[in-house]
Amino acid sequence: MSDRIELSLRGLPEWLIREYLIELGGEMVEADHAAMTADGWAVSWTNQRVSIPGGSFQLTQFDLVFSGADASRVHDDFMKKAQRGGG
Repeated sequence: MSDRIELSLRGLPEWLIREYLIELGGEMVEADHAAMTADGWAVSWTNQRVSIPGGSFQLTQFDLVFSGADASRVHDDFMKKAQRGGG
């Protein structure tokens, strides 16, 4: 069974997203600097600038797609890292 989980997040820099995924066993896909793969799962991402309501301030939003048999587990493990922040 292959799962697919989509996640949008703001407030984490791309280098930290990569680091968390590496800690979970991911390896960069050579041809794509916004994708990783591992045994049982893969993740790819895009980014976009989004406006914050009530002002002209913008943030970068990353849209991640986890896929594979272990996608749910890796998503949950990633979220534990992302929620604690980079400190």
